[in-house]
Amino acid sequence: ITDLSPILQKYVDAKRRVVHTDGRVSKQFEPVLKAFRENFESGWERDGAAFALYHNGELVVDVWGGYADPESKRLWKDNTMSVAFSSTKAMGALCVALLVDRGLLSFDDKIVKFWPKFGRNGKENVTVQMVMSHTAGLALISKKITMEDAFDHVRMAQLFEEQTPNWEPGTLVGYHVLTYGWLVDQIVRRVDPKGRSLGQFFKEELAMPHGIDFHIGLSASEAHRVSRISRPNLWYRICEFIADQQSIDYRHLIREVYNNGLMVKVGSNPDWLNCVMGMPMNNPDMYEMEQCAVAGIGTTRAMAKLWDLVRQEKIISKETLEFVCAPVVSELEKDIITGARVARGHGFTHLYRTDKTGRKCLLLGHAGLGGQNIRIDRDNELTFAYLSNGLKGGLGDRARTYLHLLDALYECVPLKE
Repeated sequence: ITDLSPILQKYVDAKRRVVHTDGRVSKQFEPVLKAFRENFESGWERDGAAFALYHNGELVVDVWGGYADPESKRLWKDNTMSVAFSSTKAMGALCVALLVDRGLLSFDDKIVKFWPKFGRNGKENVTVQMVMSHTAGLALISKKITMEDAFDHVRMAQLFEEQTPNWEPGTLVGYHVLTYGWLVDQIVRRVDPKGRSLGQFFKEELAMPHGIDFHIGLSASEAHRVSRISRPNLWYRICEFIADQQSIDYRHLIREVYNNGLMVKVGSNPDWLNCVMGMPMNNPDMYEMEQCAVAGIGTTRAMAKLWDLVRQEKIISKETLEFVCAPVVSELEKDIITGARVARGHGFTHLYRTDKTGRKCLLLGHAGLGGQNIRIDRDNELTFAYLSNGLKGGLGDRARTYLHLLDALYECVPLKE
């Protein structure tokens, strides 16, 4: 009997793409580069990706690789930007935290304090914290949201004013997948003394002063730098689930689909922004949308740079930073939309990494669709960001490519006592 394994191996090798990686890595963190390349070599990283890491205030890892667009063979370059999806929520949360830090806003403020019409139809007691912690009961807007509505803040305000809560505000947690972005924009517009939009506030108060190449509303002139997004096929999803059964709760997903639950309804309005059944974020027209729930675009280098400044207490005060590091929603509480149990509050998610000795450290930030992530680890003076245009299935924090990088990273920097 002929041994076919060498023939099959040659076929596999022929189909495997040449691995392109570039960037800068300090000697201590060379294992991170090795892990980054392994993600591509194993096929886990299908398209392109970038990873940036700050340690003790220094950029020690800044790597990128693969393709910004595999079909056209456009390589991922040092200035390639990608969609951060829900990791943008951390950017919106930072804008709100900055307003709180300046004494212009409190997380305990009721929204009606600065937006009186919002209080209609049972929303009079909704607070800023409820919006930021996804307990406001406004995960779904009943009326169809058109693309024209999404770009019109006056119309979006009217839709929220007319909306009745999906549940009694403050009693349950349910991920405000898209509505978070429009609500945060409305808060910033009304509290900022200059009345700026969220995107403009972020640009003028954070991006421009600190040289941050991240945008909530990207100029059309920069669209050529953005990577093209691809969704995982069925085989890729199966492989991920076999590798990590915690990557997604398929039982919850199936129940939601069968019962036409909130998860399905939230994803269908607006249907033109559904990034699970299609990929609207490959449309350059979407890049200009100032939507901090899903539409931030930038580089990992920029994300890590900004958040390392946050970690160093150069953006908001130590008092405010420590306040937002304390979760409001327990990790024991189940999200009625996603089915996940994640500690969260103030617009961030609070995760804990445990090493082999049982020591723990808090990772503050936010994951995004397909594995995107931005995190700070104050205990170990670390800040890191990950972006990929070949989306992974399941929850962003469970993406195996991201976790492989984290495993390598924490081997380089043992957790402090």
